[in-house]
Amino acid sequence: MKKRVFKYKFVYWIILSLNIILFISFSIGLINRIETDNFDNSIDVFSFVAIIMICILSFTSLIMFIIKNKNSIITFSAVLFLILLIISFFLFYSIFIVKDFGENSTDFYTVPLVYGIILGILFITNYFKFRKDINELEIEEIGQNQN
Repeated sequence: MKKRVFKYKFVYWIILSLNIILFISFSIGLINRIETDNFDNSIDVFSFVAIIMICILSFTSLIMFIIKNKNSIITFSAVLFLILLIISFFLFYSIFIVKDFGENSTDFYTVPLVYGIILGILFITNYFKFRKDINELEIEEIGQNQN
């Protein structure tokens, strides 16, 4: 029997391509961040470390998806949660520290849109993951031999 990560191949290919896109885009961002060499304050260092963590986790998840490891969904979910955490951090930073949120009209619909897309991907990833058909035992049958 072949190894499976998701119930449907279509979901596997969508998540795999999305993982490739995430890895490539954050790798380009990491290279760009290294080339600019602008680490003036702690926010720059934090964003640099976050980009490195996302690149490493995304690459690990990509390799795990290719070899169809059962823990690949967990690492991909960790990548998405880390992206959500970083977006939330910079959103709160923009609202409470810099106080420049809302100067542009697009601020009010892009953040919920990004949150919705990432949470939707998380839902699809965890809803369609492959589960083996394990017959759950009833409470009365636990400890009894059913041969």
